[in-house]
Amino acid sequence: MSNGRAIVHLDMDAYFASVEQQSNPFLKGKPIAVTGRGKRTVITTSSYEARAYGVKTGMIVPEAKRLCPHLIQVDGNPDKYLSTTLKIRKILIGFTDRVETYSIDEFFLDITLSQLPLETYEEIVRKIKERIKAEIGLTCSCGIAPNKLLAKLGSELQKPDGLTVVDADKISEIAKDLPVDKLHGLGKKTAEFLNKLGVRTIKELGEAPVSLLWTHFGFWGHILKLMGQGVDNSPVSCYWQHDEPKSMGHSHTFPIDISDPNMIKAYTLMLCQKLAERLRNEGKASYTVALTIRNSDFKTFCYRKTPGYLLDTPHGIYNVCLKILREFVRLRKPLRLIGVSVTNLVNRPKQLYLIEEFNKVESLNSAILTINNKFGEFTVKPASLLILRNVNVHPGNLIKGGVTKPLSQTQM
Repeated sequence: MSNGRAIVHLDMDAYFASVEQQSNPFLKGKPIAVTGRGKRTVITTSSYEARAYGVKTGMIVPEAKRLCPHLIQVDGNPDKYLSTTLKIRKILIGFTDRVETYSIDEFFLDITLSQLPLETYEEIVRKIKERIKAEIGLTCSCGIAPNKLLAKLGSELQKPDGLTVVDADKISEIAKDLPVDKLHGLGKKTAEFLNKLGVRTIKELGEAPVSLLWTHFGFWGHILKLMGQGVDNSPVSCYWQHDEPKSMGHSHTFPIDISDPNMIKAYTLMLCQKLAERLRNEGKASYTVALTIRNSDFKTFCYRKTPGYLLDTPHGIYNVCLKILREFVRLRKPLRLIGVSVTNLVNRPKQLYLIEEFNKVESLNSAILTINNKFGEFTVKPASLLILRNVNVHPGNLIKGGVTKPLSQTQM
């Protein structure tokens, strides 16, 4: 490698679908889609057999089945996927301790060894791929490069079961025809704006005047130019190192589109309780609440509010959501989905309040958390959630938003 580093990005192929096909021989070679429960849920991952019909992540099931009538819908099993991920990571740690779990199906590895020829690094990665295939039965696509940015780019170039080497000295040749949105960390909106400026390929981004980029993007313009040149000095973390969570969130797709304000408030409160319990279990509190709504026409909006005090209780988060609903949201169409997330996380302070009433509320919230952790979430819940019994809502159907890292592109 040109800078002495050999970084690998390993991306599992059609991960959830591949895990399901590996665990159930009946599904092998068939078009399948991994989803949540119900007919209105969206597709999380589809097998390559389904992708051949145009079935993509984020599609609703009816749309996917119009494209592929014999599509097999499989309920997702997060525990199974997490267990498989841990097995994969164990294999990777056998090759290097610099293994950074980027997501449930992606890893960065630093396999740098002194003065090894490029062919040797390729041989190491091929052995990694063979081990994963032999022990777990899954394939992956890998990119080898002198940094994480180019390694991620390389893993996308040959899928499935690919292996691509990207040399920084040849980045202009490799990237001359690749669109800018192929660069990891460069979002869709940024790519669209760059296209309007006449910057369409990665090579053009690397050659763009920094003054042009600075004018439109500020300091971020300098970073964009470096990205276009294939420059990235970020290290690969060791497997025992963990980043602090930057946000937490949960969302719920309704069984039917709803416009009843009481139902919307009940669903919002349900999400707030689930989120508050997760915050407390992880010893965190938040300064900012974000409310996401998706209309029946699939238009999605996100509103944020920072009240100026710490939030870690269901009703504390819920009250901020109500303020957002009153101040910003105009429900002109029924809602399909609602989500609540929190950002600006800090460690939750452990202190007694001077006002006795506050201490009683704190003790009550702690008791509810203990009961729900022991007997199952929503064992104790606000009485206003009883309205949801009539629509057959179960907390297990909530989609966990997960711990996320700050990215330039959101899934909005």
